[in-house]
Amino acid sequence: MHLPNKLLLLLLMLLAGAVGCESADRSTEVEPAAPAEYIHPSFTLTIEDLHGITADIRPPQREAILQRPQVFLDLVDRALDLPFEYTVLVDKEYGLAADFVPAGLVSLNEYPTLKTARNDLSLMAAVMPKVLALDEAARQDGIELVYASTYRSYRYQQGLFATWVERLGQEQAERVSARPGHSQHQLGTVIDFSPISQVFSGTQDYAWLKANAHRFGFSLSYPYGKEDITGYDYESWHWRYIGHDGVRLQREFFEDLQQWYLEFLHYNRERLEQARRGSQ
Repeated sequence: MHLPNKLLLLLLMLLAGAVGCESADRSTEVEPAAPAEYIHPSFTLTIEDLHGITADIRPPQREAILQRPQVFLDLVDRALDLPFEYTVLVDKEYGLAADFVPAGLVSLNEYPTLKTARNDLSLMAAVMPKVLALDEAARQDGIELVYASTYRSYRYQQGLFATWVERLGQEQAERVSARPGHSQHQLGTVIDFSPISQVFSGTQDYAWLKANAHRFGFSLSYPYGKEDITGYDYESWHWRYIGHDGVRLQREFFEDLQQWYLEFLHYNRERLEQARRGSQ
């Protein structure tokens, strides 16, 4: 059967229109977004996210992080799981509650190999294996460390600071002593080695600690020439345990300054925690 020419032409036009619409529909379809390129398996972070997180830190630190993002985030992933006492920022601005007491304090009297200047010293039990390892390594190198001050309660620090204020006045006292609640000693992770004076910086004990303490997770809190950053005068005798991963972060990414490492963790912890896989 033959269709009239006009009807055949109409059918051809309708068919062409349908094909055109289908092509137009296909051409306006939105391509699915490419999956985000996360830079570490433990975090939902892209390199752009890391650029944002590091935007406000010093250029040398930012450059070090962006050059080795995998290593950096691997260390951060583990540091986020460290005990509170190892990573909390305690300085002139941020402090601890008056009733804060670290978990599991033990007396140094229980460890006869340690030489102490007093019989009332204590530290967190969790750090003692590292303390004993550090002490043993020092002895093997002919160094006998003397432990002069460790955990201090809020109340003890209150009395100590008042003594310094009476002796030096408020302004000078705040350079050499912490206000109650703002002393790292309240964490139970800090050791002052004897003698507690600038004499210590010229001893073999200090030279050994400077070269080796990081191998055991210890960090010098108040280095020479950094008072404008730490808020305190140089204290060669004051060492805080921040863990092996903390020490690596400090040394490799934060210009080997504990204050900068702890500040970064303090200001970015929430964002980093939220970006960890499995945190939702």
